Amino acid sequence: MLTLLSYFGFLFAASTSTSVLFIGLNKIQLI
Repeated sequence: MLTLLSYFGFLFAASTSTSVLFIGLNKIQLI
């Protein structure tokens, strides 16, 4: 159960950081 929770937490952190980086790159390209 703990490994499953940590796995989902890792996926959530990875998707969040990826979306933040993607939005940041798009903003840099727009400027």
